[in-house]
Amino acid sequence: MVADGAHILLSMALVYLLLRERRPEPYFVAVLAASIPDADKFVFTPLVRLGYLDGVVWFHRGVMHSLLFGAILVAVLSLFGSRRAAIIGVVSHLCLDFLTGGVRLLVPLDNGLYGLEIGWLLTNVAAMVVAATILFAGLVDRRYRSRIRSALARLALREQRE
Repeated sequence: MVADGAHILLSMALVYLLLRERRPEPYFVAVLAASIPDADKFVFTPLVRLGYLDGVVWFHRGVMHSLLFGAILVAVLSLFGSRRAAIIGVVSHLCLDFLTGGVRLLVPLDNGLYGLEIGWLLTNVAAMVVAATILFAGLVDRRYRSRIRSALARLALREQRE
């Protein structure tokens, strides 16, 4: 199982890397899109235990981890922010869960579990390291961008004079 923090960090890092957004809304949309599929643990599990729902699609990584639910989630979140950020959040979540045991991507057409079984600890650590590195590089870039550009411009002028 992938930690919720890994889903959140990776979605934020991918939004920064792919969209280069400076506004907070796309990051918020991506975090929601990456977090909502795991709500099935809290929404459906009690209903299954009480006997109101039956079948594997209602367990964790079931219907809320399907492509159909992902498309609906993207459509709903697009009303509040960037559609591309919502897509990044959903896809990053599904990909991480695909690598750590599988998801039921084709519900309601097929209840089969699709995925790989890569160690969850390795996947969590790798995702968090990659995400933290991207976010740290982004913060450094924002903080020192003007200083780096002016230093490079001075260096270029110095080389032209010589």
